Amino acid sequence: MSTGVSPEMTFAVAPAHGEASLRAIRGAASREDRALERFRDERELQERFLGCLLGMAIGDALGMPVEGWATERIREQYGWIDRYLPRLGPDGQVETPAGEFTDDTELALCLVESLIGAHGFVDPEAAGYRFLRVLQSDSGHFLDPTSRRALERAAESDDFQQGIGGEERPNCSAASRVAPIGLVHALGRFNPEVFTRDVLRACLITHSDPAAINGALAVAYAVRLLVAAEVPPEMLIEDVLHFIDEDAVARRLRLAASLAAHGGQRDHDLANLREIGTSSYVAEAVAAAFYCFAAHPDDFAAAVLTAVNAGGDTDSIAAMTGALAGAYLGAQAIPAELVDGLEGRMYLLVAAPGLFQTAQRRAGLYLRLRRR
Repeated sequence: MSTGVSPEMTFAVAPAHGEASLRAIRGAASREDRALERFRDERELQERFLGCLLGMAIGDALGMPVEGWATERIREQYGWIDRYLPRLGPDGQVETPAGEFTDDTELALCLVESLIGAHGFVDPEAAGYRFLRVLQSDSGHFLDPTSRRALERAAESDDFQQGIGGEERPNCSAASRVAPIGLVHALGRFNPEVFTRDVLRACLITHSDPAAINGALAVAYAVRLLVAAEVPPEMLIEDVLHFIDEDAVARRLRLAASLAAHGGQRDHDLANLREIGTSSYVAEAVAAAFYCFAAHPDDFAAAVLTAVNAGGDTDSIAAMTGALAGAYLGAQAIPAELVDGLEGRMYLLVAAPGLFQTAQRRAGLYLRLRRR
């Protein structure tokens, strides 16, 4: 039976259908490749969020038992600390069990909770009331005098934006807790004004000194850069210096950058950190943390343990170092024994994905699509 279609017409039409099918197949494969790439990118970002929070808590817990100790005392009593240890009292009794973190992580987690509740923005009152719970908890004895006075005053006034300032050597407490702000600003288009406002609001709960705020800006901005993979580790301090104000923090960061270029050996690291300083003074503590990361950018444990064994404000410096290293390397680079030995790790494993989804929504990147 005749179909009414000539052989010429058949051969003229068939290749066109074949090309269209091939284009459709290629298009589908390309979409699948892009979807797979987005999935991989998202997984990597999630790993960095988790790595930052875990790294902060692990550094805090590792440094906790020797906070305030000199390097020589650490070496004499423990040699080289490479594991969790308990904090001992004067009589040798355990005051704080091994693997527990301090107020540095507690306050950072208060920020995480308030950021999630406020859709990725800093709510000073929501964060401040959570800070008060830390003050009244067993972790309250870890709080520095500035934070303690500011929170006690806020408890009476209900004003959580009257941080204490005017100190000769402001401490690093504000800087050691702001990593979560860097995380939520790592996704989507970066707005430096909103970012700076968020960091300022988080600081003013306890600290109003310009150096304390500048140190916090340095840490939060570095976390943002590392998670977003905008700069390699060797360029991190330079980029941070372009963002923050010129002050004692910036000058000490320049020193850290120059020394880190020749760091990496244990004895050299400890000597360089003595030159930078490892006290709770924000200019020293922030620069020391940046040094430890810059000297060991590809080795989480080496970076954090260098901070711990250098003495001084070990918990805060190691917490900031861990946040930087974890933000860059991701959770998969943290040794399993350090994760397994950390008290409160399950909370962090839940908090990090929650903060990541909050950051996605804040950036307009989190959409749930469903068929109609």
